[in-house]
Amino acid sequence: MRQVLFYKFAMRFCILSSIICFFISYSFAQEISPKDTTTFISSITKSDTTQSLQDTSSTVGGVDTVVNYSSSDSIVYSLSTRTMALYSNSQIKYQKMELQAARIDINWDSSILSAFGIPDSTDTTKMRQLGAPVMNDQGEIYNGKELGYNFKTKRGRIQIADTKLDEGFYHGDRLKKVEQSVLFVEDGRYTTCDNPDPHFYFYSPKMKVTLQDRVIAEPVYMYISDVPVFWFPVAVFPNKGGRRSGIIAPAIAEDARHGRLLRHAGYYWAINDYMDVNLVTDLYTKGSWALSSNYQYNLRYYFSGGLSGEYRKMLIGDPSDKDYRKDISYNAHIQHNQEINPTTRLNVNFSFASNNSYKNTIDINQALSQDITSNATLSKSWEGTPNSMSVNISRRQNLINGNINETMPSISFNHSQSYPLRFGSNSVSSSDAAWYEMIGMSYNANFTNNKAKVQRELDSVKVQIDGRDTVKTAEKYEFDRFYKLSQGVSLNISPKLGYFTISPSMNYSDERSFTDNDIPTVNDGLLLTKKYQKWGRRGTFSSGVSASTKVYGIVQPNILGVNAMRHTFSPSLSFMYSKQIIGENLPPKQMTMNFSVGNNFEMKTDPSEEGKEGKKIQLLNLSTGISYNFSADSLRFSDINVNYRTGIAKIVDIGGGAVFDLYKLEQIGPSTYKKVNKFLINEEGRLARMKSFSISMSTSLSGDKKKSGGETSLTDSTEQRKPVSGYYGLRKQEEEPDFSIPWRLSLSWDYSENKVPPSRYRSSNVRGNLEFNLTENWKFSMNGGYDIINKEFVIPQINISRDLHCWMMNFSWVPIGAYRNYQFEIRLKASQLQDIKITKSGSASGIY
Repeated sequence: MRQVLFYKFAMRFCILSSIICFFISYSFAQEISPKDTTTFISSITKSDTTQSLQDTSSTVGGVDTVVNYSSSDSIVYSLSTRTMALYSNSQIKYQKMELQAARIDINWDSSILSAFGIPDSTDTTKMRQLGAPVMNDQGEIYNGKELGYNFKTKRGRIQIADTKLDEGFYHGDRLKKVEQSVLFVEDGRYTTCDNPDPHFYFYSPKMKVTLQDRVIAEPVYMYISDVPVFWFPVAVFPNKGGRRSGIIAPAIAEDARHGRLLRHAGYYWAINDYMDVNLVTDLYTKGSWALSSNYQYNLRYYFSGGLSGEYRKMLIGDPSDKDYRKDISYNAHIQHNQEINPTTRLNVNFSFASNNSYKNTIDINQALSQDITSNATLSKSWEGTPNSMSVNISRRQNLINGNINETMPSISFNHSQSYPLRFGSNSVSSSDAAWYEMIGMSYNANFTNNKAKVQRELDSVKVQIDGRDTVKTAEKYEFDRFYKLSQGVSLNISPKLGYFTISPSMNYSDERSFTDNDIPTVNDGLLLTKKYQKWGRRGTFSSGVSASTKVYGIVQPNILGVNAMRHTFSPSLSFMYSKQIIGENLPPKQMTMNFSVGNNFEMKTDPSEEGKEGKKIQLLNLSTGISYNFSADSLRFSDINVNYRTGIAKIVDIGGGAVFDLYKLEQIGPSTYKKVNKFLINEEGRLARMKSFSISMSTSLSGDKKKSGGETSLTDSTEQRKPVSGYYGLRKQEEEPDFSIPWRLSLSWDYSENKVPPSRYRSSNVRGNLEFNLTENWKFSMNGGYDIINKEFVIPQINISRDLHCWMMNFSWVPIGAYRNYQFEIRLKASQLQDIKITKSGSASGIY
């Protein structure tokens, strides 16, 4: 048996060896034959499409690394000419370059490959190809009818090429790559529209494309729907996203008072990866002008900030006119945020502006913001301790009357609650700690330097008009300075006694102050300034105790899908005693008691499936509170405050409050009323009278967000809606409409009433916002309000948007009010081309 097996094995080995020797001898015979120098290296059947070969000796031809190649049909190699042809689904991989085509020819001596498709036999026009070349060179995709590439120089050419780079597409009859980042395009088209027949494009017979930099073309024709609409002798297009230096394209506008103008013309400079700056100007034909700049910096994880400002000089009328005037305004903003270390942080946000700066704007938000608030805070905490410290500088400026309030500086130190009698770990739980270990202590200190500039109106001031003394009203600023140093210490303990939590506390505060004011006065018609200075000190001791608990009531009806209902009753009672022990004209001691009650009603539904929890629903939160002043000689009870809030199926939120008074209100004059020490229950038979009432309701509903099916096009991607950095990051960006939400509705109503004479009033407003898609590409939004009491509309605004694939149309309209305006705009979506747009606008101020 063993002999038979050995015999069969030997016969198969001899036959296989003969076949191999035959092919080797046949190959060498073909190589030396002068008539046929082509060798059939590999004949790959249709069922085997994964084979590949490696030319490990390709360095002979100047190629300095391994080239991987494969095809699904056959690979033909000529040993004499060192050429190779790949047939059907051919693929080449060389370094970071990949190439796919129906047919690829390679010359190893010259390091040149040629790739092309094959005619489609089913196409009667003889124009369509199968397996047209597609090259991916380091992420850059090139498509063409015929492609040539040199491995050694990394140069190439493409006939009838389509290439996608960044957000743009390039098409050319011939495309030649002369360097790694430089392309020359003949009869080229550039567009950001991904439609097979683009809705717009720029055509030029000659283009030079520098990757990640710019496209230079001369001349350039802009086509919209294949119709030429503009011609430029030369044009430069940005060819990279993100920050880039360049000229900021101006807009042409018209102002009825100041003439025609160029708006936001200027330059943006990307200084480096961490900072940039822009400089823009508005130029009017009648002499007015404005100059603004914005500088920003950002070093991630360390600090960020910026500096911006504007100077505006507006000329109203002609110099020869009687009412001619110059209106000069300015504003400046400083912002800096820095995390110096994990426990130290600096935040600066300062703004300065002239009092008339809010007048020179048509922006509603800017016009309504007539107060400027600035802050700078340096905060420090000490890790592992309850200690922290902060230094703050603040400034508030009223643009209407010019009043200024400054705090320069405010220095605070805070020692939050610690437990000095816990000698071990401070993490001991309250249930395990001894009573003395629950004694907590806190301390705080603060120094404040306040300055104020307040406008005062003075009567009977004598002034000379045309040489005669005249008595009139004058306005002058009062300057107030106030320095204060305060500190306080507190001791408290919160033991739990059964179902009650008892919290006694003891506090002492000390305050020292100095007042230094310059007060304008009138003496015998003369305007004078009076100096007022005063030192003061006040020390106050206070102590108190509070008690609280919670009581639960639960019912389980198990009807109508309701599994259980719970009522949480939370009463709280506190007593406070305080006495000023240091200072002038010491007030009497104060003893007060406060009582409050909270009610929370909840419901739990039956579970929808076995093994799951039912839903918890908040039905109503209702709280009320009152206090009693033992030290007062009358009117010891305070007002009763009631607050409530509920939500109906998480659709409608309802909230509000009311204030009630237990005492009678008597009229002592035509428009004068006084609360007297008489209870209403004794005088009128009712417990209390309502002083004020408020209620508000709101709801927000929306349709399900549309899920995009299939692949997302370039113009529909979320990246397309993000504002780019650079100048367009510095300039205010309009929010792109979200077409994925079919509709959204927000409604609110509020009502408030004050019933205390003589200042009775009522207020009621309805506000709403509605967005809906008329079609997949049309979006309407409307928002505004109505004052029900005064029967007035509150700044309504209408917005209409139309998605035009690679274009976007926006129309906004404020039809009524002092800031009524409209703006119509059609612009390109692509971030690098967003200055190509058509805009028409108008406003009540005469700016178009």
